[in-house]
Amino acid sequence: MAEPTATLTIEDLVLRVAREAGMAYYGSDGQQEAMVPIDAHDIDLCRRIVNDGIRLFVKAAPANGWRWTRRLMRVQMGSTEVTGTADSAGATTLVDATLSATYTADDDLNTWWIYITSGTGDGSYAQITDYTTLTGTITVADWLDSNGNAGGTDPVATDTFIITQYETVDGDISRYPLPENFSGSVDGQIAYEADTNHSPIIEWVDESFIRRRRAVTVVTSYPRYAAIFPLEPNAAGAGPKRRFEIRFDPKPSSDDVVEFPFTVGFDRVWLQTGTNSAGDTTSLTDSTIANHYPDDYFNGWVIKIVDGTGKFSNATVTDYTSTTGKFDVADWLAIDGTAGGLDPTVAGAAYVVQPLINTHPAGYRFDDTVESACLAKAETHIDDMAGRGFYRKWLDEDLPDAKKLDARAAPRSVGTMNKSGKGSELLRDRTFNDITFNA
Repeated sequence: MAEPTATLTIEDLVLRVAREAGMAYYGSDGQQEAMVPIDAHDIDLCRRIVNDGIRLFVKAAPANGWRWTRRLMRVQMGSTEVTGTADSAGATTLVDATLSATYTADDDLNTWWIYITSGTGDGSYAQITDYTTLTGTITVADWLDSNGNAGGTDPVATDTFIITQYETVDGDISRYPLPENFSGSVDGQIAYEADTNHSPIIEWVDESFIRRRRAVTVVTSYPRYAAIFPLEPNAAGAGPKRRFEIRFDPKPSSDDVVEFPFTVGFDRVWLQTGTNSAGDTTSLTDSTIANHYPDDYFNGWVIKIVDGTGKFSNATVTDYTSTTGKFDVADWLAIDGTAGGLDPTVAGAAYVVQPLINTHPAGYRFDDTVESACLAKAETHIDDMAGRGFYRKWLDEDLPDAKKLDARAAPRSVGTMNKSGKGSELLRDRTFNDITFNA
């Protein structure tokens, strides 16, 4: 379902800041409608202010946090670990002939994950893209380092490995990496997903509790304890991405999904503008941004011409080349999305490129408040906007209104919203242990 047409996009927020700051672009003749800046300094300042404004809004949360930041995390646990030793290996393959005895059909291991646990490639891992049972050959796109970055060390013969059905940490099916939008804050109890038919209740504990339990022996059963901990692959220590992992005990004995509420973080919102230095029927080049962004950075984004030759044409970026600043497209479309758009063949055409869905994370209800926060930040960053009252309006009017709106989103049955951060009381349920009958 589409959002209301009145939804404020990041382009709208950048434009509002630019208009108030006197940085909006009015076309090459200065007589057109206001548009986001195309000057490199102005667009960089405005989009950074918008990101700062969103952070200001997120930080100014009620005592119990914004309800819109509470999401449900689902973690898929696996129970299968395949160990082995490489007969041979290289940049994109690893061969272990013994695999064919267990995995007897081609592609049996496709989409699984392989982790090198000792030897030359220790710490490298990858997702399996192809498996050939005749030779026990595993194919990967590239070996990643322990932090998930490209360029991991290639394994060689005699390196040992572990294969798991789902992404884990170092091939340990008791440890799973959490997405990068997980900020480390858990907002409630963890439980098996619906219809799992397991009676054990999973309890949050400190990770030291799990380490103590595993120090003597590692038990395999339905997990009863879980802990959140900064992601720390054994081969590399703390990673640069500031991600987190979840650890379970006992080690999972079946493939199950667990769920728990968490506070979501938000990715940087962005758009890029400029003028083309060249263009044709299937591309646009802006040499001024060459090497500013990596290859393929803009793939899947939408580029539109806002002024000059090709105005109103748009297209989806199919490939981006960093060294030249070239955007490749399949075809330039007209404003209604049909074929036949004008090609930006003359240099100087102004463009905007941004993700297909480019909105702030709080949702339509908070558009006005986020816009107000962006203007408040602009007032503190831009000298020409000082003293215009935007920060006072944000603090005294828009922020309190947003907190009232957020409070109204709570079900009335959960009780007061100011219970010292405790929320609703825990429901005490009777639980039963699993019983295994011997034949």
